[in-house]
Amino acid sequence: MRNTSDLVNEMLAEAKNTFLVAIAVGFSAETKFVFSSAKSPLKDLNTLVKRGGSPIGLLRFEKENSVIQGSYRPFFEYETEEWAGKYLAGLLENTQDIMILSRQPDVMEY
Repeated sequence: MRNTSDLVNEMLAEAKNTFLVAIAVGFSAETKFVFSSAKSPLKDLNTLVKRGGSPIGLLRFEKENSVIQGSYRPFFEYETEEWAGKYLAGLLENTQDIMILSRQPDVMEY
């Protein structure tokens, strides 16, 4: 797995051309997100990884008028893993909830 700063840089580069990007971090019983709009995305990701989370891939959200469309891309390390694509695709079923989370000022608890 690449280091967390590489993953955050990849997310921020992707975010330059879209409404919002999030890193999906998987835990055994839940998923947490690191948003491109966060004040300290690297600190957020490092905290989640230290807690045992695995960064799986990027969720990308495009906004046109009032419609938000999501897409996903597993990180390089998981791109050949079929489960990773299914996992990320399943997260997009919760796009509205993810958008609400992205607007909360302090999503991360340190």
